[in-house]
Amino acid sequence: MSHPGAKKKRRVSADEEDVDLSTGIEMANDSDIHADHDLEKSSLLNRGLVIRKKSCVHNICRISMGIMATAVFTFMLIQLWANYGDDIKKRVFSPQIAGAGAYGSSGSLGTTFGLGFHKYANNTLHLNLSKPTHELVQLSYRTPQVKSYIWDDSCLKISLDPSNHVTVVAWSI
Repeated sequence: MSHPGAKKKRRVSADEEDVDLSTGIEMANDSDIHADHDLEKSSLLNRGLVIRKKSCVHNICRISMGIMATAVFTFMLIQLWANYGDDIKKRVFSPQIAGAGAYGSSGSLGTTFGLGFHKYANNTLHLNLSKPTHELVQLSYRTPQVKSYIWDDSCLKISLDPSNHVTVVAWSI
């Protein structure tokens, strides 16, 4: 028994296709459908794979967009460094020691770093050291005294009592 709303099909012969009697549309058999039909990847004329070759204009556009993106990114980094570079250096890079050592009126007392003993004259210790851009000099005397130093032509001059020793740490901030 068939349902009253079901569509009726008529089969003419084994070689022919089914025909829907209500619409007149022929339906293909499953055996007639090939497994290699892929209409998305094939053309209707030659049934072969469609391989599109990239045009020269397409490749030039891709290359130019890559160059433009790289240039914009580089210019952004340069602008950020120009605006915030000093703040970044102050917060990220730590101060560096330009020179350190212990000295007395007779010369260096032990191992030194970056500070070369030049001479001791008129209660002033002369040390060879170029002045850092933003300097900070820490002086520690064996016996307390007034701390005083000056920079003069790649020379750090420190006032020192004759019987005193000083430990010097010069920072570049």
